[in-house]
Amino acid sequence: MRKLVTFSLLSLIFIGGAHAQLLYKISGKGLQKESYIVGTYHLAPASFADEIKGAMEALNSVDAVCGELIMDDVNRGSTTKAMNAAMMLPDGQYIDDLLTAEQMESLNSYMLEVLGMDFTNAQCRALLGRYRPSALAMQLEMMSYMKMTPGFNPMKLIDDHFQREAKRMGKRILGLESVEFQIATLFDAEPIEREVEQLMMLVENPTESHEAMQALADAYFSKDIKAIEKCMLSSVKRGETTPEEWERVCTSRNRNWVEQMPAMMAEGSTLFVVGAAHLVGDEGVVELLRKAGYKVKAVK
Repeated sequence: MRKLVTFSLLSLIFIGGAHAQLLYKISGKGLQKESYIVGTYHLAPASFADEIKGAMEALNSVDAVCGELIMDDVNRGSTTKAMNAAMMLPDGQYIDDLLTAEQMESLNSYMLEVLGMDFTNAQCRALLGRYRPSALAMQLEMMSYMKMTPGFNPMKLIDDHFQREAKRMGKRILGLESVEFQIATLFDAEPIEREVEQLMMLVENPTESHEAMQALADAYFSKDIKAIEKCMLSSVKRGETTPEEWERVCTSRNRNWVEQMPAMMAEGSTLFVVGAAHLVGDEGVVELLRKAGYKVKAVK
């Protein structure tokens, strides 16, 4: 989640829906039946699926739904335990062991604004103090988004909705990645110093961070795929995301997915449900599928 949020910037210029596109049809290269791919914003409500033209019709027509993860796997007790462990600092270490006094002052100021309490509160320190910087940033961004989005329900989000509906219809549920892979990608790949740097980008620029989250949400809910692409590119240019980080969290995963998708589509028509950031650009899934010989057409 956090990677997608921090890829957004203020330089978005909305074009009134001229590039409104989130759903694509995949055909050709011997496929017996059309498959589809839809871009999501991981914090979008389940109800937004009805706003994506053709998405529910695509869901009804396919044999399987494939997400980045199988959401039922995420909710298993053993997986939750592993994810919680990955989010924590080593035993005995707290966030204030990593930050300077000045950085802690900035962090506490941001937390007071978002949560109404900070690490001078013993209960807050006990609850959040052992989170590693990247995990703490995720928690704070989630809280900030909830604060600026009345009615937000983290239990009813769009990615899970497609899989729940597919399961209700008796369709197969597939995943492009394992939970273990995503843990390694999100928490194990960055040096701790870089995690601290990214946390401080968030807390030292609260207005910019807030507006960036809103800008990304607006881009998605406008279904403006070009605005989302501009957002991604601007993040790299400004240094919020390094080219190496973009390669790891997006481009290399796109290539891995496109290697898996042909076998899934050959077994049965599939609706792929992935973050919209993975659809854009020359190295996005849409273009990679085209380069692989498939016809990929926007569903209008």
